[in-house]
Amino acid sequence: MGDEAKPPGDCVKVAIRMRPLSSKELGNNESSIVDLEEQTSGEGNGSVTINDPEGKEKPAQFAFDIVFGTKVEQSLVYECVGKSALQAMFEGYNGTIFAYGQTGSGKSWSMLGGPGELRGIIPRVNETLFDLVDEKVAAIPTRKFLVMCSFFEIYNEIIFDLLNPCQDRSKLGGGLQVKEHPVLGIYVKDLQEVVVNDADKLSKMMDSGTKNRAVSSTMMNAVSSRSHSIFTIKVHQKDDEDKSRNVFAKLNLVDLAGSERQKGTGASGQTLKEGANINKSLSALGNVINALVENANGKKVFVPFRNSKLTRVLQESLGGNSLCTMLAALSPAACNYEETLSTLRYANRAKAIKVSATKNEEAS
Repeated sequence: MGDEAKPPGDCVKVAIRMRPLSSKELGNNESSIVDLEEQTSGEGNGSVTINDPEGKEKPAQFAFDIVFGTKVEQSLVYECVGKSALQAMFEGYNGTIFAYGQTGSGKSWSMLGGPGELRGIIPRVNETLFDLVDEKVAAIPTRKFLVMCSFFEIYNEIIFDLLNPCQDRSKLGGGLQVKEHPVLGIYVKDLQEVVVNDADKLSKMMDSGTKNRAVSSTMMNAVSSRSHSIFTIKVHQKDDEDKSRNVFAKLNLVDLAGSERQKGTGASGQTLKEGANINKSLSALGNVINALVENANGKKVFVPFRNSKLTRVLQESLGGNSLCTMLAALSPAACNYEETLSTLRYANRAKAIKVSATKNEEAS
């Protein structure tokens, strides 16, 4: 699984996770059209084969770094996807984990999860973060840490602060704005950053922000995320006796709203508008991924990061100064063939993107 940071010049790491057939799908006598060859050891690739339920197309096969089966435990998903990114952050490397897939495919389950052993990647990162801080301070008492967090959503192409919510969003106009700074890089202006001293405070902050997130019910998901959310942890480390240990890094934990087809979700009115904006921003993300892949193959292609708030915010995460892992969530049901195939193609392109993460050293 690799505990050390990936070296600069590596590619985006891609993990695939397929959920079991839902009770609704089983009730509709849906069959599974996806075959997996699981891989979680970090050695070699796993494979995913998707079969056309109508038999018109040949089975399509894809290879990925990590492939999780339907019975995988949440702890193993964290070990394979979250742990290495967290440890790399303590070494001074920025990181991003983002979950992608159609609505109802299990993205939020992987990132947030449920109670107890069902906790997802984000709660487990939050818990382990302060365990690592305590370990490092115990080993080197002169070392000091500053942990800061922010949490926002992109809803209908408008950015809202989930830790400092506005009671009447209509008064915010265009919401918060994305800016660029020569030192800070891409950032969201006026976004609240909170200093956090322990895992309990971080967990409560995360829960509070999650409750402020936009969700609604569709035919495919009773609690469908109607926004993209980005939870960011920044860690500054200082050691007065050894300046080489003065590093800082940030970890972006991204839960994308699901791609969706209107005929599948039964959306109308405001929910339909939300779905259109979700698909628009995911399409922009797809165009950015395509352009980055072209550049990785030696072509000089303009990358349209400014075409959506989502791609602008993720500019550094995709092909910039950041290690990056994409967790693609799949539905195995025959009725979702087109969306599942689209997700696999999306993920297959993403793994060709080159990243150039460098160690962020604090000026002494």
